[in-house]
Amino acid sequence: MSAQQVSAVAALAAVVISLVNVGLSSLLVHRQESRKWRREQLPDLVEKLADAAFCWEVKIFESDWNFIPQADREAFGMDEARVAMALVNRLEVFAAPETISTAHTMLYAIDHIRMHNLMIDTTESGGDSPKPWNLYWDWAEAHYAFLRASRREMGLKPPPVPRGLSHYRERSKKQPDRAGDL
Repeated sequence: MSAQQVSAVAALAAVVISLVNVGLSSLLVHRQESRKWRREQLPDLVEKLADAAFCWEVKIFESDWNFIPQADREAFGMDEARVAMALVNRLEVFAAPETISTAHTMLYAIDHIRMHNLMIDTTESGGDSPKPWNLYWDWAEAHYAFLRASRREMGLKPPPVPRGLSHYRERSKKQPDRAGDL
């Protein structure tokens, strides 16, 4: 092999190594930027979604459905639902599958309360319908699971179990057949 061939091979090898280096550098920078963007966006989005879900749950659970006209019940709370669902749609762009799944479960739990209230005919029950506490606790568990999954994705420790949920869990273990009545 002549000196010219050796230098051509060396130059070609340098070009290949250079291209590989640029490609790897570009990939690493892109990943870092993507992670940085998620780290900046996720906490704010999780907070907004948790707040929106709470607002929807409060409207659905705490309202006295006896005073809501039958014709207005289907749309009752749907403004709050739209806000929460839009935030879940944003979350689906970059969150981990577990976080997305727990967000959906949280919203489904609230919708179960809404559906329960829609199905109760207060005219037949004399205007007295009991609160669906078992569905409330399902929502509380789903909300806590969402916060745990979100914090895990952000690399944070799980939040403490809310006091009311902790008491409910303790009572449920002691009286499993009365857990929904609490």
